[in-house]
Amino acid sequence: MRGPTQENNEMPLRFTIEERFDASPEDVFRMATDIDAFGDWMPNFVRAEKLTGDVVGKGAMWRETRKMFGKESTEQFEVTAAEPGKSLDLFVDGKKGTTGRGEYRFRYVFEPQGAGTLIRMDGEIAGMGWFMETLGRLFIGSFKKAVHGDLKAMKTHLERRRGG
Repeated sequence: MRGPTQENNEMPLRFTIEERFDASPEDVFRMATDIDAFGDWMPNFVRAEKLTGDVVGKGAMWRETRKMFGKESTEQFEVTAAEPGKSLDLFVDGKKGTTGRGEYRFRYVFEPQGAGTLIRMDGEIAGMGWFMETLGRLFIGSFKKAVHGDLKAMKTHLERRRGG
C-alpha cells in the first residue's frame, strides 16, 4: 500500500478484513477470480463485463455492476498482481465508475490454515478529497462491513458447493 496520494497530502483510509474458508487456497482463489460465477454468490450483483478476456491475471480488467441504495453502481476493476492460490491485488479507479472519484486498492492474501484457508484483505481508499476523506472516516465501518459481507457470501457459496 502507499502513503499520501500524489495530488495532495491526504492520507488514505486503510482497513483489514479476515475470513476463514474450509477450502484450499487454490479453490478459494479460483472462486474469487471466476467472473462468470460472481452472480452465484455476490450480494446485490447485477452483471460483470469482461474487458480483457477470460483469464484473471495481471492486467485483466472487468466492469462490475451492483445495486446500491436502490440504484445501479458500476466500477471498473484491474488486476495489478496475481499469484494463483497465494495473492490477488485489485485496483479500482473511481474516475472510471459511478463514484466518479477515488482510488481503491485491495490486496487479498490466501494463507493455508490447516485444511482450509485464511483470507486477509487489506484495503486502501485514497483520492477522495479532504471533505470526502473526513466523511469517509465516519463511514469506513459500513464500507468494511459490506466488503466483509462479500467474503462471507463467497465462503457460504463455496462451502455449500463442496458440501462443507
